[in-house]
Amino acid sequence: MMFTDAQLAQYEEQGAVTIDSPLSAGELDRAEAAWDRWMQEGGDLCEYQDYVDVLQHPYFEEVARKLLRAEKVHLWWGLHPHERAPVPPPYGTCREQWSSGLHVDIQATMEDFDATPRRMRAELWLWLNDVPENRGAMRILHGSHRPIMKHWSCVLRPEHKRECPRVHGLRPPPVPEKAMAFPEHVPDLAEKPWIEYEPTPHVARRGQILLVCTAGLHSAWQNEDVVPRKAMGTAWIAEGVRGGLPKNQADDMMSFFPRLKTRLRPERAHIVPDNFDWLIETGYDQVWEETSLPLQS
Repeated sequence: MMFTDAQLAQYEEQGAVTIDSPLSAGELDRAEAAWDRWMQEGGDLCEYQDYVDVLQHPYFEEVARKLLRAEKVHLWWGLHPHERAPVPPPYGTCREQWSSGLHVDIQATMEDFDATPRRMRAELWLWLNDVPENRGAMRILHGSHRPIMKHWSCVLRPEHKRECPRVHGLRPPPVPEKAMAFPEHVPDLAEKPWIEYEPTPHVARRGQILLVCTAGLHSAWQNEDVVPRKAMGTAWIAEGVRGGLPKNQADDMMSFFPRLKTRLRPERAHIVPDNFDWLIETGYDQVWEETSLPLQS
C-alpha cells in the first residue's frame, strides 16, 4: 500500500486527501471493538491494546515521514477517538452548519509548510466505519490553507513565527465575543467572505485515512444517519521541529505519552518522544495583536 506522489501533491494543493491503508479486516474489527468499549467504559486508552496496536502500525509513521518530508518523525498526539453521534431532526442547512462551525485548528506560515522538514502537524484520521456524506463527514474548504498561511507569513511578528506551528483554534468573522479566541480571528482574504463558500464533504470507506491540514478551514457536521461515525485521530511532527499546544493539551500529552510508550512493542517505542523539549506551551490568554487586526489594504 503506497502513499503516492500524486496524493501528496493533492494534499499540498487542496489541504486534504483520502488514502487507503493496509489494515486487514481483522485489525479493523479489533480496533473498532476497542473503540466501542472505550466509548462505553472510558478509562485509560493505553489499556486498550487492540487500539494501541493500530497506532503502532508502521504505515502511519511511513505516511507521516513522507508528508512531512522528514527522515524521522514522532507523535504529536495520538489515540484520540473522534465520535460523531447521530442527531435527531430537524437538521440545520448546509449554510447554517458551515457558518457556525468553520474554523482552523493551527497557525503556520507558508515558509513552515514549504520547509524541509515541513514545520507542520501531520494529521491522520483513520475511519473505523464507513463515512458517507450523511454520517457527519468532515467538510473542508479545499485550498484555503494556502492563502491563510500566506497571510500569517505577512503579518506575524518574528517572535510569533517562532511559535508556529501552534494549535490555536480561530474562526472567520463574525466572531462571538464569548469565543475562546476572541478577538483573534482568520480574516476574509478572498473576493467573498469565507462563510459564503461551499466546503467539500470528505466521504470515506472503512479503513481509509484522511490526511488533513487544519491550517485551512474545515468544520464538523451533523450526523443524519442512525449509527455513529467512528474515527481514530493521530498527529505527527518531524524530529527537530517545535510545535505549540495550549497548556491543558500539553499537560494531558505529557501525562499520556509515558504510559503509551510502555504499551508499544520495543521496535515501535521510538514513535513516542523521550522528552518534551520540542513542545511550546501556548494559551488563549496569549492574544496576538497581529491575529486580532482587520486585514490591511
